[in-house]
Amino acid sequence: MRRIVLLLLSIVLFLTACSEMTDEEIFYQIQKKYNRMESYSCVAKIIINGGKEPKKYKAKQIFKRPNKYIIQIIEPEESKGITTIYNGEQAWIYHPQIEQSILIRDYKDSPNENMFVGYFLKNLNTTEMANLESEKIDNNDYLIITTMIPGNNKYRMYQKLWVDKKTYLPYKLYILDKDKNITTEIYYSDFLYNFDIKDEKFEVYALKN
Repeated sequence: MRRIVLLLLSIVLFLTACSEMTDEEIFYQIQKKYNRMESYSCVAKIIINGGKEPKKYKAKQIFKRPNKYIIQIIEPEESKGITTIYNGEQAWIYHPQIEQSILIRDYKDSPNENMFVGYFLKNLNTTEMANLESEKIDNNDYLIITTMIPGNNKYRMYQKLWVDKKTYLPYKLYILDKDKNITTEIYYSDFLYNFDIKDEKFEVYALKN
């Protein structure tokens, strides 16, 4: 009886090991899931390096395919409520403390866009470069996907995205310069796929709502 139990256990372990997906297979599944993502919202903790002290922010991010987004600052208190709305061509930036907004007609290649998972996917499809690595953090397994940022900006040359291998949820995103120094860190939470958001939310009057 004991031999039968050990034999069955060995078979289960063997089948489990054989069923584990490779990083390439996980990457393919992540691509399939993200390519079906029309919109998302999340909370992002943002750390910008480069000065004497890192600048830290907490913000609500909303993205809608192909290139519309909203960023609203939650922290720090002195920046709370500052909102950027980009409709793919123009951006409106609203400062609630002074109750003023400005319109920027040419807002392409803004550093903001590189903080979004949606733009990471766009860059990945554009450059067709993807280096894959694995890392375990707090008992969670992550696939790390590295790609190049178009535009040849020496301060924003690469992106690295950590994706949970089980849930396929993004964990964090790094932006690196040409020497692969980390210039920006973004940590994601409360990530929600494909929620209903109307195009009207990306128009100028939405700043007043």
